[in-house]
Amino acid sequence: MKDNEETQILTGRQAVLEALRNRRRALYRLLISRKTEAREFERLARGLNIPVRRENSAELSRIAGHGKHQGVLLECSPLPVFSLDEILRFDPPEGRDLLVLCVGIEDPRNLGAIARCMSFLGARALLVPGKGSSPLSPSASRTSAGAMESLPIAVVPGAASACVRLKKAGYWMIGVETGGVSLCEWEDATGKIVLVLGGEDRGLGKGVRNLCDLVVSIPGCGTIGSLNVSVAAGIVLYHVTTRRARTAAGEVKTL
Repeated sequence: MKDNEETQILTGRQAVLEALRNRRRALYRLLISRKTEAREFERLARGLNIPVRRENSAELSRIAGHGKHQGVLLECSPLPVFSLDEILRFDPPEGRDLLVLCVGIEDPRNLGAIARCMSFLGARALLVPGKGSSPLSPSASRTSAGAMESLPIAVVPGAASACVRLKKAGYWMIGVETGGVSLCEWEDATGKIVLVLGGEDRGLGKGVRNLCDLVVSIPGCGTIGSLNVSVAAGIVLYHVTTRRARTAAGEVKTL
């Protein structure tokens, strides 16, 4: 079954488990391979009155359209999304906030990997343009190891207009792209920050780059000139997390 407006097929043990735990989607039916140990899945599904059925692995592969289901398959609605205004209604503690805006990232595996890094390193919400970006597909959620099932996600009309709106709300827009200031030189990561990540081929684009308050680059010393965008996201998110921890401990002076 292909994804459509009514039903998606979510696969992968961690993604399905997080969907059952977080209950953000409408959940229709859980299918489990006959040879798969899945007592926690069955317990959660039955507690939510979701039908559970055991099938052979080949049937799960046929329904999913691939064999990477890990023995579990959940029929469900698409992920619900927020508006940018809803994200901005949150009042961050101590005036600190960390969002990520993805611009033109078309590979769902990259989007999912970014969401996983965000969830691990404490970023609050993911922002994606409604056009020109990867859909919030089951593939993205599976790659995120279920992080997308709990991470707030907002679909914005356009990256440039979102940047303008966020700047008016007091956020610092920090672009991540080659040719910027070395990440090592960015010390003050306090306040409300949006990390802006560009697409795999086109990067941030001139319009969005010009709206950034700062563009940072990750210095390298090897023969390859760039990183996968999800790897870069993890490095920069970790940088922000550690700088904030050092600032809180009084080791870094803010401007």
